[in-house]
Amino acid sequence: MKFLKIFKYLLAILTIGLLFVDWKIAIGVFVLATLIHAFPFGPNTLLNAIAGDLLIVGVIYCFFDWRIGIVLIVLGFLAIQFRLWARRRNIDYYSKK
Repeated sequence: MKFLKIFKYLLAILTIGLLFVDWKIAIGVFVLATLIHAFPFGPNTLLNAIAGDLLIVGVIYCFFDWRIGIVLIVLGFLAIQFRLWARRRNIDYYSKK
């Protein structure tokens, strides 16, 4: 766990440094750090982080290419719907036991 904590902070610092060099690579490193941050908390938090990242990147990308931005936003909403469906299935499964 300590390794993941140190690694995510190093990635956050690297993201700040890369913002001045290439912002596209910085966004990729930021998304990687977010996923590493959410990974130990389980699949629900991980899906939440993936959906949030897709929505944020989709909104930002709309300024550059609106078609890719719309696709990323739709994928974010699909990830949210999958997370809600999985949560309902989990609740139904454990309520029967």
